[in-house]
Amino acid sequence: MLLLFFSFFLINALHAQENSFEEIAVFNEFKNYKIKEISQDASNNIWLATNKGVLKFDGLSIKQYDIQIGKSSEKVNTILVKNDSLFIGKNNSLHLKTRQQLLTFDTKAIHKIFSYNNKYFIASNQGILYFNKTLLEPLKTTYKLDFSSINDLIFYKGTYVIASNTGLWILSDLFQPKKIDLIQKGNYTSLLQIENKLFVVKNNSEIQELNDKNVLLEKYSKNEISSISNINNKLYVVSKNDGIDVLNYTTFIFEKRINKYNSNLNSNTITAVFEDAEKNILIATEKKLYIKKKSEIIGKPTLNISDVTVNYISVDTINVNSYNNVLQLKPSQNNISFSLQSTSINNAKNIEFRYQLKNQFSPWGTNNQVNFASLEPGKYHFIAESRFKNSKKINSKTFSFLIATPIYKKIWFLVLCGVLFCLLLAGIIEVYIQKIHKKNQQKIAALKLENHLRSLEQKALQLQMNPHFIFNVLNGIKALGNSGNKEDLNTTISQFSILLRSILNNSRLEEISLKEEIETIENYLSLEQKMSSKKFDFSIETNLHNMDAEEILIPPMLLQPFVENAIKHGISKIGSEGKVQILFTVKHRFLECTVTDNGIGVFQSQKETKNHSSVALKITKERIENLSKFSTFSVEEIKKEKAISGTKVWFKIPLKTDY
Repeated sequence: MLLLFFSFFLINALHAQENSFEEIAVFNEFKNYKIKEISQDASNNIWLATNKGVLKFDGLSIKQYDIQIGKSSEKVNTILVKNDSLFIGKNNSLHLKTRQQLLTFDTKAIHKIFSYNNKYFIASNQGILYFNKTLLEPLKTTYKLDFSSINDLIFYKGTYVIASNTGLWILSDLFQPKKIDLIQKGNYTSLLQIENKLFVVKNNSEIQELNDKNVLLEKYSKNEISSISNINNKLYVVSKNDGIDVLNYTTFIFEKRINKYNSNLNSNTITAVFEDAEKNILIATEKKLYIKKKSEIIGKPTLNISDVTVNYISVDTINVNSYNNVLQLKPSQNNISFSLQSTSINNAKNIEFRYQLKNQFSPWGTNNQVNFASLEPGKYHFIAESRFKNSKKINSKTFSFLIATPIYKKIWFLVLCGVLFCLLLAGIIEVYIQKIHKKNQQKIAALKLENHLRSLEQKALQLQMNPHFIFNVLNGIKALGNSGNKEDLNTTISQFSILLRSILNNSRLEEISLKEEIETIENYLSLEQKMSSKKFDFSIETNLHNMDAEEILIPPMLLQPFVENAIKHGISKIGSEGKVQILFTVKHRFLECTVTDNGIGVFQSQKETKNHSSVALKITKERIENLSKFSTFSVEEIKKEKAISGTKVWFKIPLKTDY
């Protein structure tokens, strides 16, 4: 009776002990999903290989990691997560998913993906395959092994141990093996290393240990063994329909059995058993997923930067968590966001974060998204930290990036701009000085021209009235007075006074009307006719194209030197009656003036008289030419039958009117 009571108490105690397994409720959303294998990555995320694809569990939620490639089977046999690479082995294909790409290889059923020394080997129904970057190459070892179904492989004590449907093999190398040993024939399905011991499953019914002499020792027998696992330094033997046997792996003493009768598991059909980094135990049945959490929190939560976006575009060309360089960004790429991921299966709800970019850390909080807008150019070190609430154990992650300085803010550019500005300023000052200098030169030239013109005008005025002519007029007036011819006397005095008055008045003006100029010349010629000993006739004609002579402006006494020269030095030397003709013509916006006489010729006259005539002509010529750059002056002798018959003085000046 006492023994029965003790047995009942022991059974209840064992039952109560295994009630610590809790159902993971979020897995209930995935009905008809059967877990084949459980794995974990470096960030503590749990990965589930199921008959309908891959699931990811972060302690709070389960998300489907869906990869649909053509007609490939959804059933996943095995998975391997390494760094940012996810290998997915199916019945007829192998997938490799990274940040940058997705590769798919057609192959026969894959049972195990094994990584050693940064090399990846695939155990499949067509032997051992080697994953070489973007190729999947069959390895040639020995004929029988190459055509076997490889169930598992492991690197153990310097050799490769291979479990296949043809037996247990040991190879010195997988590429060019120098030694290949078949340890024992049979169907070997699983390999498990615990410390320095290697256990193998034969024919799904027997657990053997491989000793140092490569001899297999039988350790434990059970029908329909599906897998063996090392859970908390205990050997968990999973059978197809009889739950889990927990053994001491050194003595193989049976310690307990976990099934639906002594726990809250819903079934004895166990599909996968796994112990995570936090020492939590996960058990998958046909339809459920359970967890037995470690009572104490071990260590600190993992921390990863799951995503970095620059101007709202994800940076997927680098592995952010293993990137040791400084990310180079353009000046415009100054909006940066960081997504933080900290995973704990045991204590997922009590994780908090903080970060630092410049001077000090932000307060601790649960927000795992950090945004920085419109950052200034410069080098930045982003530091993120995570912890369990109120814990002193902190995990940290650092990421460095550099926002380039815009070219317009760089020192060399500013110096260059300063130099160019100085050169430009110097150029502007130089141009301004040159402009002022040119203006001054123009003013000086204008003053010189004005002075020269005034000098010419003064000389012209000095030469306009020959003193001998005035003397003759006065003598003529005296003679008329003595002769008592009052009428001629009055007329002569009146003409002479008008001529003197017009010369004096016009000498003060820069321009007079053509009519006034004609009147002055006509008075002068009339007096010359009366006083000159040489008889001559004169005419003054105009061809102004319907313009009034009063409207046309001309410098005063411009023709007088030519008229005087024609009378005194031209017609005075000939025997016949002299003629002086004056013509004013308006043509093409110019006023043309012509003085013609029938004298001895200008050049002959200059030979005989070198003073007044030549100086008067020279001064008047300069005066005309300085009126405008378009003014023209010419003097030529008139010839008839090779004999000189007179002189023609012609010039044109721009037409100027008073309106």
